[in-house]
Amino acid sequence: MKRSHKAMALLFAKRLGLFTLARWLTSDGVRILCYHGIWLADDGFEGDSMFMLIDTFERRLATIAQLGYRVVPLETAIRAFEGRATLPPAAVVITIDDGWYSTYAAMLPELRRNAMPATLYCDTEHLTNGKPIAHMMARYLVSRAGSSANSQSIRADLAAATDRAAPMDARLAAALKVAEHLNIDPEPYLANKIFDYMTDLQLKQAAADGLDIQLHTHRHTLHDHSAPSVQREIEDNRTELAKLLGKPQDNFTHFCYPSGVTSRSAAIALRNLGLRSATTVKQGLAWHSSPRHFLPRILDGEHVVPITFEAELSGFAELLRLPGRMLSKLFGRSADT
Repeated sequence: MKRSHKAMALLFAKRLGLFTLARWLTSDGVRILCYHGIWLADDGFEGDSMFMLIDTFERRLATIAQLGYRVVPLETAIRAFEGRATLPPAAVVITIDDGWYSTYAAMLPELRRNAMPATLYCDTEHLTNGKPIAHMMARYLVSRAGSSANSQSIRADLAAATDRAAPMDARLAAALKVAEHLNIDPEPYLANKIFDYMTDLQLKQAAADGLDIQLHTHRHTLHDHSAPSVQREIEDNRTELAKLLGKPQDNFTHFCYPSGVTSRSAAIALRNLGLRSATTVKQGLAWHSSPRHFLPRILDGEHVVPITFEAELSGFAELLRLPGRMLSKLFGRSADT
């Protein structure tokens, strides 16, 4: 269905009262929202699920408040799933991945202004390194250039910039060469920290202001998802966060899979390490019956139109997904459980 046709259909469903009915039917489901960063550059940006415009984020928080949804901390939701807390109907949890500078500079002031709690899943190597994220920078520059970015030299430098096994300095040098090939001045992106994480001091200030900081691996990967790899990433991530924030390591018991890549072996390892929850990028509501190491979220972004966001919040979109999920389970193609 075309985007405009889908939006019209959802608007019609809302006018029929189906969003209100869906909200009541799904009132036990938790709406775990997933965000990343804010696009701080001045150039045109169509939007995706990684960065969104600050005006869009402001409108999202306003929509949540105006429609009467209660935002609760992630910890409260997990305690409720464990039978140790209660939740308001159709509770909302706000989660943010990674640790972008724009999260600190733009998102956190809006969350504070709206008195809404949030959890940041922070991978720590990028944060402690203090350098721009080369692979993201290179990919966005190539995306901006479009079809003109198809030369062999650009492809080679893009591959070097996105080579996770290479040293960060080498990857950044390759990203800057991509900019040179494309005749794009990288300085505005560097000066405005478009592709930077926040600093360790900013992370500490964010935590002091009430942002819940949780685990996202140290190197933004679980490698082969084996128990030793998962253990190393979680231990390194916990050690760095404990040191940066001055908190005990057992404060960090919630996790988000980097890049949304999940596996049963990783979930077992996470559980054995004492992690109480793990979120994915599988679209949907989280329920008391949901496997707590495969919790779905509602992935939001600039490309999501307001009526689609409302459909997700209300649970109407979740009800539309149910037939497909039932068929998947019937034919043995269900996701991780």
